[in-house]
Amino acid sequence: MCTIRGKLVVGLVLVLFSLTALAQTSMEPTWVKEGVDWSQYDKFLVKPLDIDDVRMVPPPWAENPETWELNIENLNAVQAIYRDVVKAELGYPVVYAPAPGVLELDVEILSVTPWLRPGSGGTKDGMRVTTMGTGELSASVEIRDAQTRELLLMMASDKSVGEEYKEFTRANNAANIEKMFKGFANRLRAAMDRVHGK
Repeated sequence: MCTIRGKLVVGLVLVLFSLTALAQTSMEPTWVKEGVDWSQYDKFLVKPLDIDDVRMVPPPWAENPETWELNIENLNAVQAIYRDVVKAELGYPVVYAPAPGVLELDVEILSVTPWLRPGSGGTKDGMRVTTMGTGELSASVEIRDAQTRELLLMMASDKSVGEEYKEFTRANNAANIEKMFKGFANRLRAAMDRVHGK
């Protein structure tokens, strides 16, 4: 019995280390056009976060998963957080029209898996709930030459939203989402800085 328990503890520790490492790794491109001179780009046209076809995926433990719905008001708040954070953190000029030297950034959220039912107020059976993060989301990223609309790079990722145990509240969820978008913008800026020798 002790041996089995010991193996379970070791296995759990390995899973936790793996999840932590995954959360800290940068999002790698799934496709990059060969021969692109990235140094010619120094500005971004940031498209609004695409949330038109986002799908709700309840977690496996959800009761009555068919009744889980996304709140459009919450999605609009996520879109506003994305816009503000990316513009503030990108570190390169954001423009509003295609021009030479401009990369078009288009991010689409494909699905979300919140840890609690939306609208639950952060409670389960009348008790306040603490979770590690807000949930998970799947997203795709396309980067194009803004002037020619030529596709230059694609990424797809499943990402945990939040890495700390906190009470499941609207404010904490918004902070988790903001932190995730900051990480994305900072990784994009770091990649551009490497191209430009900064």
